[in-house]
Amino acid sequence: MGVAGVNDPDCTSDGRPVVLLHGTFSTVASNFEALVPALLAAGRCVYGIDYGLGGTRPVTDSARSVSLFIDTVLAASGAEQVDVVGFSQGGLVLRTALRRGDLAGKVAIAVLIAPSFHGTTSPLLDALPAGACPGCNDQVAGSPLLTELDAGGDLDGEVRYAVVSSLDDTVVTPVPAQVPAGPPDRVRSLLVQDRCPGERVDHVALPGYAGVIAWTVAALDSGGAPDPSALTCG
Repeated sequence: MGVAGVNDPDCTSDGRPVVLLHGTFSTVASNFEALVPALLAAGRCVYGIDYGLGGTRPVTDSARSVSLFIDTVLAASGAEQVDVVGFSQGGLVLRTALRRGDLAGKVAIAVLIAPSFHGTTSPLLDALPAGACPGCNDQVAGSPLLTELDAGGDLDGEVRYAVVSSLDDTVVTPVPAQVPAGPPDRVRSLLVQDRCPGERVDHVALPGYAGVIAWTVAALDSGGAPDPSALTCG
């Protein structure tokens, strides 16, 4: 993984294991290097998998890899469930794994940072050569994968979702579409600018932003219902 403390076979914790799911053109190290020490300091064991050739392979392939990896984490830790932190495509990979596999009962909390949960309308994907990134094509709003997932609704099992986004995000658009549709006892969401008016945080910077890191730890510790004040500014 390249991040100290991730996939440590000697780690023990009273809390559920935390599995990290990275974004497109990314790895666990590139997205979560700043978050991991905070999770470890909070007493969690942290696991991560670099899937789909940097997230460029089809999302269904990545979701299959994640499902198998989570089974491995559960077997190694002895836990009954994991919590998941997913950034960008990681949110859609989790959504796909929950729907297509038998993962729904194995995940308690999903903390999603700017997830492409419903895809994106961003023109950035138009600049990619045809066929270069099937995982990118899956994230285009209205893709066959998203159409299939939408037909079954947004929520799976009893997973509780906490989502943080930024108005400065030009990668996963429109920003409100990042949030799963569901009741407040299952879905909580927050904009950085709700807490920090005028703060500028773009898509790539979100998982390393100190306020988002603090909020992510609080989301896990609170069973997916963090107090908005956990997101600190500056």
